[in-house]
Amino acid sequence: MKTLGFLETDTLYPDLQEDYVSYGNMFRDFFDALGASLNYRFYQVQEGELPTAAGECDAYLITGSKAGVYEEFSWIAPLTRWLQQAYEQQEKLIGVCFGHQLLAHALGGHAARSPKGWGIGVHTTRVLQRPMWLNDDLSHIRLIYSHRDQVEQLPPAARCLLSSEFCENAAFYIGTQVLSFQGHPEFSVEFTERLLPRRRECIGTKVFDEGMATLTQPTEADIAGRWILELINL
Repeated sequence: MKTLGFLETDTLYPDLQEDYVSYGNMFRDFFDALGASLNYRFYQVQEGELPTAAGECDAYLITGSKAGVYEEFSWIAPLTRWLQQAYEQQEKLIGVCFGHQLLAHALGGHAARSPKGWGIGVHTTRVLQRPMWLNDDLSHIRLIYSHRDQVEQLPPAARCLLSSEFCENAAFYIGTQVLSFQGHPEFSVEFTERLLPRRRECIGTKVFDEGMATLTQPTEADIAGRWILELINL
């Protein structure tokens, strides 16, 4: 049985911890609901915890975070160096939201605060370049988003998987080693409805209300989850 390591780069708000524990636990429950047969390890990156040996897990997933990749928190530089080393060692790497941006940043791309502002709610992206190992023919995919930073430039080896007018580099992949999403396949509607109202003033009333209204739309979160599992099981 393969092992997936969660590099947890944030802690949930206290009221959300009671029901969801952490981003890593949300992903564990999400993958288990898809029927995944995986072991899991959890690394608290903000406390300085990172994998210490090559092959410690079969793949690693970097979670979302309130932090920006350009901020000078003490844990970001060590994580960036670890990602660069892990990539050179052919480790499989998966990024979501902050993890997506940091993977791009670490591997030679660029992420920054977007002049387009916040993107929240259900967003539709089109499939641009499909890796050969991806076993479906979808032309579009919808996920829940919550971000105002974006990947502005992909790493040199990357190919853009998902794109929209608002988020040009919404997902990318590198061969059979890296898969990265700006959207949150692990977010449920209930979690999003509990998370985002505390950011309403920062987001702005119009963008907030329009974004929250989209949560009635279905998503392809399960499909994105299966894409991740396909990569892990290659």
